[in-house]
Amino acid sequence: MFIASLLVGAATLVLMLATEPRLAIAWDESYSLGREARLRLWFQALRDPTAFAASWKPPVEELVQQEGAPPPPASRVDSRWKLLTDPDVLAWFWPFAREEPHGHPPFYALLGLIGDVLTPGRSDLARGRLGPILLFSFCAGALFHFVGRRWGWWAAAASAGAWVLHPQMFGYGHYATYDGPLTCVWLLAVMAFAKAVEQEPAAGGRRAELLWAVVLGAVLGCAMANKLTGWFLPLPFLVWAVIYRSGQAFRTLAFGVCIGLAVAYLLQPPWWSEPIAGPLRFFRSNLTRDQTIRIEVQFLGTIYQTPKESLPWFNTIVLTAFTTPVGFLLLALAGAWRAVARWKVEPILLLFLGHWLFLLALRAMPHVPGHDGVRLFLPAFGMLALLAGPGAEQIRAWFGRFSRWIVGASLLEGALSVAVMLPVPLSYYSPLVGGLPGASKLGMEPTYYWDALDADALAWLREKTDQGRTIRFSTFPTSWLYLRRTGDLPQKLAPIDPGQPQWYVFQNRPGAMHPWDRILISRTQPAYVVTKLGVPLVWVYPYEAVEQAMREVGR
Repeated sequence: MFIASLLVGAATLVLMLATEPRLAIAWDESYSLGREARLRLWFQALRDPTAFAASWKPPVEELVQQEGAPPPPASRVDSRWKLLTDPDVLAWFWPFAREEPHGHPPFYALLGLIGDVLTPGRSDLARGRLGPILLFSFCAGALFHFVGRRWGWWAAAASAGAWVLHPQMFGYGHYATYDGPLTCVWLLAVMAFAKAVEQEPAAGGRRAELLWAVVLGAVLGCAMANKLTGWFLPLPFLVWAVIYRSGQAFRTLAFGVCIGLAVAYLLQPPWWSEPIAGPLRFFRSNLTRDQTIRIEVQFLGTIYQTPKESLPWFNTIVLTAFTTPVGFLLLALAGAWRAVARWKVEPILLLFLGHWLFLLALRAMPHVPGHDGVRLFLPAFGMLALLAGPGAEQIRAWFGRFSRWIVGASLLEGALSVAVMLPVPLSYYSPLVGGLPGASKLGMEPTYYWDALDADALAWLREKTDQGRTIRFSTFPTSWLYLRRTGDLPQKLAPIDPGQPQWYVFQNRPGAMHPWDRILISRTQPAYVVTKLGVPLVWVYPYEAVEQAMREVGR
């Protein structure tokens, strides 16, 4: 089983690396790259502060949002003491866990720097994606091993398949953002906790329990240092411990949380000099997002301004059913049934189910951000994959050897789903709703992350944009600056560069469309369209048509 698990992890890594170049830069990735660039500078300064200060000049153009602390002068970066303890210096080099738009902690960015060490000659984006891809691939192998040791090979294949071949998971496993890594550490935390509480007290069990509690703590700390959601990770463990009145579980959790808090602080140098003010600022920023960031999203034909307005309470259930391949969904539901039916015989299954339901409920709470499809509760799909394995075992108990055909069909469906949807796996919708065309008709958002602006679209913009003319996008993530820097976009972008716009580009995200976008769609022939399964994902229109549409709406 161990060798097979290594092969699964290695095969996943090969698949992820092979497909990574096909996935366009997503909205949040440029901000990740910008923050990683600042961390890179900080580590360079630590190596030789005197030499760094002598040549220090703040970057002229950055991919991170230009809000928050200003860059420090050379006189404040000429010693390690200042670099490690000066709150203003740390606030610039570490734009994490602060006021929006810098609300997320830094684990995902530190993970992204692994690419600097392993593949320093690759592009910034490829390097930034390597760490998340390695972690995702490791989780595939670990999941296969964990499930296989308990329920056998077919169950292991079902869980690993539901992890790797779920299109949403597959896509986010590539990206240099926070949600994929959070999903990975959430899965690892559940497996570490399970290993700890399964240890027998005798015959060295206490030592093994302690070891897995340490692993749990390290993973908890990474989750807490990645996103606010990670701070809620201990709660389902606590509920499970109460249900089963397990002293072993209470010990494991208490020890793990203590280590987790230490790791969370260790990974955030700005908190070292502000041990109280730093965390308070982080929680205040993240718990008041309804006052700082509001994003419109379309769900079943209705547009909501989240988090001021709440999506319907059932939104996570609908999104799970809509965006999960049918076979994996059925396997997970069989696993959920087994968890309830055998809660006394296989208590660990109730732990998996509890985490799945907790994550669905957490994102469905009132005034919780609800944009970007499944992104904000992506760890729930890791729990779905974990339940798919025992679900396969339950189907075997029901149908005998025929269950292998069911698992095999589920894996085939997942593989075909990923293959068909590349390079836009985030636009996948289940055959239950008619795929992407059916979901679009039901009023779901076909795309939201600018991941559909693929290589062909970029090539068209480069070829068709006249010298001296610019391109205007409906929104301006700093991805466009990165693509301009790499030569994938022309060198002139509105509104930051002079020149008359020639093209207007926007994506099929109905919740965020401007009134003139809707006029263009209804009346004007686009110059270029990116489609998938017949559904438009990105439109390019002549700018003169946009100006006419703007005049009609009084803009």
